[in-house]
Amino acid sequence: MNGRIKELRETLKLSQSDFAEMLNLKRNSISLIEVGKRNPSDRTILDICQKFSVSEDWLRTGAGEMFSKTPSGTMEQLKKEFDLDDFSFNLVYEYLKLAPAQREKVRDFFYRVIDSEESIDYIAEAPRTPGDLEKQFPPAKKPDEGTKTG
Repeated sequence: MNGRIKELRETLKLSQSDFAEMLNLKRNSISLIEVGKRNPSDRTILDICQKFSVSEDWLRTGAGEMFSKTPSGTMEQLKKEFDLDDFSFNLVYEYLKLAPAQREKVRDFFYRVIDSEESIDYIAEAPRTPGDLEKQFPPAKKPDEGTKTG
């Protein structure tokens, strides 16, 4: 694990002093950890993982990826993949931060908007002028005067 802490620090391009300061440790503590003369405390391990979004499994065992997927990192990937502008990005991000009950209300609202848009499609297809109406629905022929209707 000690070597992985050094690898992480170098990946982040931080000096031992800067790394130690960010973790509220002394530079000497980081130096001793990196050379294996001291093991990091569980608190230090958790601080490293939280501060730098590091996978605790990777830090302790070397398994998996160095960095854990963070919500903000995932959101940035979505922004790039779907070419979201800032407004759309913030809309999705704020939606995801809502409590489940609030999300349900937002979903219901959007479903109502979508349903009303489908109704608008019918309106768009309606004839715009009396002439268009007659073309689409020709008037019924008048019955012959001599023919009785029921």
